Amino acid sequence: MSALYKMHLAKNAVMGVYNGKSVPLSYTSQVEAYKAVRENALLVDYSHMSIVRVMGDDAWSLVNHLASADVSVIRDEQGIYSLLLNEDGTVWGDAYILCTDEGYYILSESLSVNDIIERLNVILEYRVDLDIQDVPEITAMDTQEWGAVLLEGPYAWELLAEIYGFDIIGLPYHEYMSTDDGLITFRCGRHGEYGYLLVGEQQQLVGVWQQLLDKGDKYQLKAAGLDYQELVRIENPCWDASIYQNYSCNPLELQMQWAIQYDKENFIGKSAVEEFSRRGAERKLVGMVPLVEGGDITADDKVLADGVVVGVIIKGGYSPARKSYIALALIDSDYAWSDIAGFAIRTAHGDINAATHNLPFLYNFSMLVNPTEHSFIDTTKPKSALSGIKV
Repeated sequence: MSALYKMHLAKNAVMGVYNGKSVPLSYTSQVEAYKAVRENALLVDYSHMSIVRVMGDDAWSLVNHLASADVSVIRDEQGIYSLLLNEDGTVWGDAYILCTDEGYYILSESLSVNDIIERLNVILEYRVDLDIQDVPEITAMDTQEWGAVLLEGPYAWELLAEIYGFDIIGLPYHEYMSTDDGLITFRCGRHGEYGYLLVGEQQQLVGVWQQLLDKGDKYQLKAAGLDYQELVRIENPCWDASIYQNYSCNPLELQMQWAIQYDKENFIGKSAVEEFSRRGAERKLVGMVPLVEGGDITADDKVLADGVVVGVIIKGGYSPARKSYIALALIDSDYAWSDIAGFAIRTAHGDINAATHNLPFLYNFSMLVNPTEHSFIDTTKPKSALSGIKV
């Protein structure tokens, strides 16, 4: 039983399984968790992330062939987000790849450690053209009792700076720092908010978790389980196998081609995804909003134009920030334009008028918070760009 797992049981978290790992499903209500991540700060165990360490002189060649992003552009203490493709060009999963002076860490929410290591070994076995002279050392970090914790929200930086100092505030997006307690602190974020992923030994993470809770009262910090992702990943879409895999794994249809570096050296799925690009996508992911009050939209509801089915809803929910239902849909490319009315969604309660919407749905509050000017707790500073003059 891991250190984080023991802690969560002691704190009466509702546990569940994500990516084969036992992590909290919930600590508090989804409403409270949503309010915290969108308005101040939320603390979540992200140990469902698989962490694989690839070290050695030729680690770059191996990892770069695995990733669709160009790993060569990152240096020590930098990271990059990448899709990981199948040979047929479809999305197998995604990962953050962190560069160190000795190699790389691969962190994935949706792929197991065994799957990642198996694919790396297949590359090593069959890709003689990679010219790997020294076989990299590949290590599953869960065997080293590693885990991950995410602190996310508009004021996550201010809370974390109370523990690690003001270097946190200057940490650029997709860069990391190694803290004195031996953890990797990586600035990231997939839901439009400031996010800091703390990675390392679970016993250290338990200590940081408690420190954050102790200092977090004045920030109205909430601990939460992964069920908070249910809504924030509709508002700010990112790859999530549980949302997309039953509908499409085509990166062009999901409008994720930005994560593919077409002009880099060969990588798994490159020729296939280039063919996708030449042909163009028959369907595309768009946002949809009802044009009437209510409008409970759920997965598998059909999208119609002039009475003809042109798409399908793949995920829907109520957005407190927008005060309306929102949904993600895959619709025929000829109709996949933003802010177009004239659609109907066939729900279990009847047809409702709807319009397409540009993604993401939110202009996040974090975008109005400047760590050098604003504060959640310092009353001499405004809380955000909306707060006006200092009080």
